[in-house]
Amino acid sequence: MPTTKKNVLITGVTSSIGRNLTQHLIQNPRVGFILGLGRDKLPYYFKDLDRSRFLYRNCNILKYRELKNLFLSRVFKDCAIDTVVHLAFHNRQMHGKDVHLLNVHGTKNLIEACIGTGTVTKFVFKSSDSVYKLRPSNPVFLDEHAELNHDPEADQWIKDRVDADMICRAYMDSKTMRIVILRMASIFGRNIGGQYNSYFDSKIVFRTMGFNPMINLLHMKDVIRAIELAIFKNVKGIYNIAGKDTAPLATFADLNHSFCLGLPEPLLGPLNWATRALGLTRYYYEVDRQRQKYTGLLDIAKARRELGFEPEGHIEF
Repeated sequence: MPTTKKNVLITGVTSSIGRNLTQHLIQNPRVGFILGLGRDKLPYYFKDLDRSRFLYRNCNILKYRELKNLFLSRVFKDCAIDTVVHLAFHNRQMHGKDVHLLNVHGTKNLIEACIGTGTVTKFVFKSSDSVYKLRPSNPVFLDEHAELNHDPEADQWIKDRVDADMICRAYMDSKTMRIVILRMASIFGRNIGGQYNSYFDSKIVFRTMGFNPMINLLHMKDVIRAIELAIFKNVKGIYNIAGKDTAPLATFADLNHSFCLGLPEPLLGPLNWATRALGLTRYYYEVDRQRQKYTGLLDIAKARRELGFEPEGHIEF
């Protein structure tokens, strides 16, 4: 890996990944400075960080003028930012125009602003395995060339991730900036608002009757390791990132001591809507309608080969 120090801008720095990434990178001697962007006041957990190496700024990436002013500011130039990690994404099951604007147009605004600087040479986007289309006939392991989910009936949560992923791919031929897309398996752990966290935390775990697909869960330490490798490795392109632990859905439910009940597929949507409305779960079934039936594990051969990534974290319930 290069010895030159990296100065990193992180969007969505107040998210679980952003917080963990910041606290990890600030201990890395190969990182010079970290500029964190968020839409709230400075969180308490950043107040003790070394001010000579970390700075927090309130910035709405949807407002192009505000974003442009930041990139033209003395602060940005003094920080000599050369790497951007884009984590600003609505991860909760939220819908509507404002959510779409942040997820998709915010990504486009940020990439264009980065290219416009001429000094940002690396852009890392945290994507998701939910962008892949699952069918009964798809292979068990999906590589980076697998079909994306362009189904017009897909939930907005999925559409936004596919659209943002495609935007990043559209700028991948940039001559001045290397773009890395990390398509990650479902992240699982404490203080994480992921789909499977919400699923296994539910009072009763409902699954599609007659199906028991294999799923993969990704530990936060492997998320951070993958982003760190993407920052320092001289690479660009798309990489699947998966965890160490893979098992049938019902097996994970057993390990979590969850009461798992199989029901006919037509009942799961209305039942999930009712339990969400009553505050009994935060799991959003529509996102995983196909994943409740079909296995779609990530092939990480390319990440192993080019990034040197190897999952290490074991999931604990």
